[in-house]
Amino acid sequence: MSQNTQNKWLNLISETGLKAILDPENATIYKFLSEQSKLLKPNSLILDAGAGKKPYKHLFNQHTYQSCDMPGGFYPDKHNFECFLDAIPTPDNHYDAIILTQVLEHTPNPLKVLTEINRTLKQNGKLVLSVPLNAPLHGEPWHFFHFTHYGLSELANESRFQLIMCEKIGGGFWCLGKRLPDTIKRVYKQYDPFQAKKRSRNILQCTLMSLGLLPFYLFGYLLSAYFIRPLFYFLDYLDLNKDFTLGYCAVMKKKS
Repeated sequence: MSQNTQNKWLNLISETGLKAILDPENATIYKFLSEQSKLLKPNSLILDAGAGKKPYKHLFNQHTYQSCDMPGGFYPDKHNFECFLDAIPTPDNHYDAIILTQVLEHTPNPLKVLTEINRTLKQNGKLVLSVPLNAPLHGEPWHFFHFTHYGLSELANESRFQLIMCEKIGGGFWCLGKRLPDTIKRVYKQYDPFQAKKRSRNILQCTLMSLGLLPFYLFGYLLSAYFIRPLFYFLDYLDLNKDFTLGYCAVMKKKS
């Protein structure tokens, strides 16, 4: 993993446009997948595993794109098939590449999933993935793990992959910039009176708390989201080690 003083946030904005200004994490993943798509042979057979809303499908329009998601998944989008990723209903040595973006943390047995993905890949096929290290609970109750590059390397070895690329997604300033407005928003939403009954909370108490916190939310969220967050994203070039990274983009190749 390279370390330099180049301002990757500014470069990311110039390469991916406005989406990088307030969400460089997802812009980084988008750019990473776009680059990896161009490295594949034309018309490669691709599986977008745990694809959800299929936000990256258009990046692979030069290939044969398939998608899958868990049975009864979070989104109503149609896929080629549904399955759990430790039991993919395809033959051995089937896909040229598999995409796994922000999915591995939602699997209760990551090693079993990677071993199954290895089975379905052709010889020297690629697994292109992104995983979080610092992220809030999400997709509950299907949220089990976060990952370091050491963990990814160990998982790759145990599932007969070679980890050929692993890059951190920002550093401490990116993490602070993203989590501060997220935290303010999540704290305020806890007292949403329209969700009080569903959450077994007192509606009157939630209404009063919501009204009392409204000035804090409006001022704190707007300040943190539209001033502090971009400033921190800009300052991230000062963090050389990026020990508080948001996560990783990685490529694993199936061993011969």
